[in-house]
Amino acid sequence: MDLEAKSYWNDYYQQHEFARGKAPSPFLLECAPRLAKGQALDVAMGEGANSLYLAQQGNKVDAFDISDVACQRAQQLAQDNGVELNVQCTDLDLYLFGIMRYDSIIMTYFRPAVLRYYPEMIKALKQGGTLLIESYHSQQQTEAVPRQPRYRNYFFASNEFLPHLKGLVLLHYHEGEIDGKHVVRCLAQKPVERDAAKYNLFDMHTQQQQPKSQQLELAEKLFTKVRSEN
Repeated sequence: MDLEAKSYWNDYYQQHEFARGKAPSPFLLECAPRLAKGQALDVAMGEGANSLYLAQQGNKVDAFDISDVACQRAQQLAQDNGVELNVQCTDLDLYLFGIMRYDSIIMTYFRPAVLRYYPEMIKALKQGGTLLIESYHSQQQTEAVPRQPRYRNYFFASNEFLPHLKGLVLLHYHEGEIDGKHVVRCLAQKPVERDAAKYNLFDMHTQQQQPKSQQLELAEKLFTKVRSEN
């Protein structure tokens, strides 16, 4: 775990309690009817406003953040609103996404510093699952927030992450100024493979220290077949 990043974000949340408020992202609200329902993941959830909303919509929500302070606030927010969140205090290096585990994954106001996390998130989506990404565009960045250290950089350049969403279908993509802020917004969906539906692989996901299931073996054969054909 990046202890420097952990310390920075703990200090940040100590000084900025619910700086974005307790309401979900307007973009999440806009996309809610198009999100696949079921098991959801909130990557770098912050204080949990979006996680709370997903849970209130009937989803089972996993969420994680590197900040202990943010995780504690998210748990308290959920408790205050009578819903359950499965919260982990960790970072991307340590989080186990699994395979075809989530119906929807959201990632808001966070930019992965390592490109390999994009294919990991895509593999973690079930067939037909949806991926929502929202953050600031690099035009919003000022000298007061430098590009380094990397854990402070959540500004995307134009079309930056689109090449890493290979295999997904774009449902919505927007770069531009909204409410005075330059933002990037994206909603994408994982196509449904005919063979995956045939073998009922939608709800399969990996777990640590468990023997390989028949579904996992079928999924691996399917992915090998798809890769060889592409």
